[in-house]
Amino acid sequence: MGNSLTTQLEWQPEKPALTKDGLPLLQTSVQNQDALLDVVKKIEQLCQNYPIESKAEFRKPLVWQSNVPPSQYSASQQSQLWIAKEGSKNHKSSVNSVGNRPDGQPWFTAEQTPSGFQAKVWSFDYLNKFLQVAGESKLKELQSIVQACRDPFSVIFGVSNDKGNALVEAFDQFNNESDPKKREKYTKLYKLLLIVNSFDLEMLQSAVKGLSKGIFLDMHKVTEEYEMLASFCGKEDQHALLSIQWESDFTFANGVKAPPWRQVYHELCYMNIRTHDKDPVIVTATKKGYFINKGYTTDERGNEILNYESVSETYPTIVELLKSYSPHFSSHIDSQGYLFRKDQVETTAVAAEKEDYQEEEQETPDRVEEPQRRKDKEVVIKSGGNKKSSAKQQQQVEPSLKWRALGLVNEPQVKRLPIKSSAQKRVQSPSKGKKGAKHSEEDFSESDSDVTSEEESAEKRQESNELHSEYYQIQKLIKYLRSGNQTATIIAICSLRDFDLSHEVNQLAIRDVGGLETIVNLLDTDDPKCRIGALKILKDIAQNVQIRSAIASLDGMRPLVALLKDSDDHVKCLAAETIAHCAKNASNRRSVRRYGGIKKLVKLLKTKAGTDEAVAIAGALALQSCSKSSKNKEAIQAAGSIPLLANLLESQNEKLLIPVVGILQECASDEHYRVAIRDSGMIKFLVENLSSKNQQLQTHSASAIFKCAEEDATRVLVHKFNGLTPLVTLLDNIADRELLAAATGAVWKCAQNLDNVAAFNKLNTIKKLVGLMENQPEDVLVNVVGALGACAKTEEGRKAIRESGGITPLVNLLTGTNQALLVNVTTAVGACALDNDSMAVIDRLDGVRLLWSLLKSPNPMVQASAAWAISPCIEHAKDAGEMVRSFVGGLELIVSLLKSDNTEVLASVCAAIANIAKDEENLAVITDHGVVPMLGKLTHTKNDKLRKHLAEAIARCCHWGNNRVAFGSAQAVAPLVKYLKSPDHEVHRSTARALHQLSMDPDNCISMHEHGVVQLLLGMVGSKDPDLQEAAAGTIGNIRRLALASEKATQS
Repeated sequence: MGNSLTTQLEWQPEKPALTKDGLPLLQTSVQNQDALLDVVKKIEQLCQNYPIESKAEFRKPLVWQSNVPPSQYSASQQSQLWIAKEGSKNHKSSVNSVGNRPDGQPWFTAEQTPSGFQAKVWSFDYLNKFLQVAGESKLKELQSIVQACRDPFSVIFGVSNDKGNALVEAFDQFNNESDPKKREKYTKLYKLLLIVNSFDLEMLQSAVKGLSKGIFLDMHKVTEEYEMLASFCGKEDQHALLSIQWESDFTFANGVKAPPWRQVYHELCYMNIRTHDKDPVIVTATKKGYFINKGYTTDERGNEILNYESVSETYPTIVELLKSYSPHFSSHIDSQGYLFRKDQVETTAVAAEKEDYQEEEQETPDRVEEPQRRKDKEVVIKSGGNKKSSAKQQQQVEPSLKWRALGLVNEPQVKRLPIKSSAQKRVQSPSKGKKGAKHSEEDFSESDSDVTSEEESAEKRQESNELHSEYYQIQKLIKYLRSGNQTATIIAICSLRDFDLSHEVNQLAIRDVGGLETIVNLLDTDDPKCRIGALKILKDIAQNVQIRSAIASLDGMRPLVALLKDSDDHVKCLAAETIAHCAKNASNRRSVRRYGGIKKLVKLLKTKAGTDEAVAIAGALALQSCSKSSKNKEAIQAAGSIPLLANLLESQNEKLLIPVVGILQECASDEHYRVAIRDSGMIKFLVENLSSKNQQLQTHSASAIFKCAEEDATRVLVHKFNGLTPLVTLLDNIADRELLAAATGAVWKCAQNLDNVAAFNKLNTIKKLVGLMENQPEDVLVNVVGALGACAKTEEGRKAIRESGGITPLVNLLTGTNQALLVNVTTAVGACALDNDSMAVIDRLDGVRLLWSLLKSPNPMVQASAAWAISPCIEHAKDAGEMVRSFVGGLELIVSLLKSDNTEVLASVCAAIANIAKDEENLAVITDHGVVPMLGKLTHTKNDKLRKHLAEAIARCCHWGNNRVAFGSAQAVAPLVKYLKSPDHEVHRSTARALHQLSMDPDNCISMHEHGVVQLLLGMVGSKDPDLQEAAAGTIGNIRRLALASEKATQS
């Protein structure tokens, strides 16, 4: 809304592009349309989320020429906000806002002028209201505002943001103001500036993301510009085009309209465009831009066919192409007004909210509540553009049979207990409550789906059954609850508590008859008995998914968070326990953080030894539910929770330990938490809890160790505190899937330390792990196979896996589809292949062929892991050369992977090629497949891991034919010299081998000498590594012999 507009908007050249008033003119483009849509969305968001700041008075008004007539203000839904006067012979038309500024002047005015209406607005609040009045022409009006004021910061805030110092400059101006009234006004304006600046940063970030994705055209961008131009079509001369149509309505599976034989030329679609002054043309859209093709021609048989050959230059947009082709289009396009459609903003908002939701929540896989509730939003939006569907949506919704049976259709309003103003805003009728719940569900929509959400399914099941008799009793009690009489309300609460509130029928009955709103409102009453009763009911019914969603729509977290500061510990406990249930809903989790609930919950963890731990237990339960959000994890740590959690771990109360360890295992996915947990000495207590008799506590402890053991320092601590033995003991709990997954995961991570592997071997762990490879879910298998792969790094581990019969099930798992499992399986098989006896079993089971087939996987991690596993298989297999040649197309496949963009894939493939090239026949085959120029292109890498294996592959490939000369021609020699400056000793050794082989060609010697290889190699001749020493000396010797031969030739 400041610098973001300057960055995103595209302006016409100054000389020809001026409006009638001499103002600069915006180009007509999709980018400008999207930018204006973004500004509309931000203004609406500002007024909705910051109503007080949006009413702050500008330093100067925004002034522009408007085309909205007074009649449109009078016909709008908010006509009561405007004083619209139609013009007459003696008076001009005018519009004023009903609301006035502190000086008595209107917030908004529009005075008739010869060219339209001169509009002035003094706040974002009335700017937003005016844009709502403008309707479909709001983008055109916003464009006029932007054109009239290219620096809105200086107008609104009285400071310029050209140098990016608007905040500092504004603070100095407002802080130096001595007049109290002006100082108060400027304070509000400065708050507004901070909000607008945050919006500005968001828009700049989205613009940068768009630039990074917008290098090439795709069908989405083409369609956007097509739809924009379609809105400018018409038979009248004022329209820029006559018509624009797709040449073909058929769309292929990949979303492209061009036929497959033209898609290979990067063509996307074809458009038939008719202008007012030129012949119709057919425009081709490609990934690089647009051009006019030759159109339809007649072939030898008399059939009309489309000639795809270009007859024009390629332009980046259709607008620029048509400007060069049609003078009429060029002169009229910039006077066209963007057509605002509501679904544009809604779709954009949903996309942005989806992105924010994914960044913020990062839900764990076992949480199915929210995804099931988020499935219907885009379906609604998709039908938003259909006039028939929108008309149906505007029809009055009929009450359900359940409501009619309960007599709630025309239920009169009843009095309530005296409550605070914040609660009054939340009071809704039952029908409005259901509407609010629907809106909350839509806020979390993610994808189109024909499957009904969990709530709707439950609702349909409920309506299909006969009403339970308790429905009528609950209906009567809710009426008493609303009576306003304190005694009647308490009696009604007690009576409601007599029902089985754990039963879903009763939970939904309270919601359906409008009782949930009343109960939430009771949290704001001054009567402690009413508050406690309402909390007890909410705590019980909030265990239902639909109730949690309804509480979110009623903003129920606000009063619950406020009660965490109550002086009564019992109220604190009930509020925290209710939040623990409600925070399983993503919207409620965000609300807890937004209302400052995280800090208040952390304070509840402060407890002294020997005191009642009920408050701490309730606080820990709530924090455990809140910790499922990544931003909440940061807030929990920032609130100083680490020392408090460490203190609570010393407790012997399992009811307290379970949620405390649950918080740690949720937060341990964050690196900062893992360091804090280790440094605070919590690993010792986590290990102790592994021996607890409570399986839930064992599960949380094992899961926390699983996540914390990403660092080797934690693995050492687990071993130090004797945590390996209880972990191995937990592997016997086959019946408890969650505990088994956590235990096997902890064993996997701890086994990545070689000292721990030796300890595991003494505990007979490998035999247990091999026994878990059958009839187990995939999450357990991933951990089990990962642990076996880590244990196979030692000779004893490989022997134990073979003797336990683990090779066969490992090879069988190579045919699976789980990507994480395949990465671990290939790693384990590759590690086992280092043992000759194990390699014989792998070969007999055709395991190498299965590994080779995984090179075709679209997942680069699987490709890399498979290639790493192939290297030891080739190295230790009997008659490896013949085995590799037996794979039809195998060598061509592995060479083709050198085109990958993934560094890990490239390094693993180079390692495999180095082993393949040991066989002369295989080396000849891969040479024919172009391995030399492909390896030569990779030599400019700065990754030492890739450098090491690349140099080794080059050294091996030099043993065939004319490959040494070919590497020199591929400019591979000079980059290799730079490898000798790497700090990695292994890179030096493999590079020296490659240079030794390449130096057998005279031209390569000259190139090496020119790039200073001799000085670098001289220092390596004295290395303690005999291979490096020999290769360095051999390279220097070859260069010296060439120099002597050249000297002799010169003398002769």
